[in-house]
Amino acid sequence: MKDLLVNQPALGTMARSWRHPKTGSRTNSEPCLGARARFLSFNRTQSRAVTGLLTGHYTLRRHLHLPGLMDSPLCRRCRAEEETSTHILCECEALASLRHAYPGSFFLEPEDIKSISLGVIWNFSKVTGLP
Repeated sequence: MKDLLVNQPALGTMARSWRHPKTGSRTNSEPCLGARARFLSFNRTQSRAVTGLLTGHYTLRRHLHLPGLMDSPLCRRCRAEEETSTHILCECEALASLRHAYPGSFFLEPEDIKSISLGVIWNFSKVTGLP
């Protein structure tokens, strides 16, 4: 699976739709503004962790293994698959009970991540103990 949970074409569409169609100015009526406001309220550590976890550019073993900074890309929790953001947020059996407690499901699909609040992702990241 891809390491990137944020759909690049969707980001472009969201950026275009965030502009008012007639005036070109930013509009307040978009549903993503709640998530944006929440993200902007995060401190540097929180925003770095959430962004890194959602994009795969985090201190995850696969990301560190590619340039040779880590010997193995395998998950530090289950050691069964590569440690990617998708694996941590959706698939890792060792994190299933924490995923059930925070996002609310033992196992998720990558599409499900889009409906989870950034605060829940931050809290899940924090309790997993990942750096």
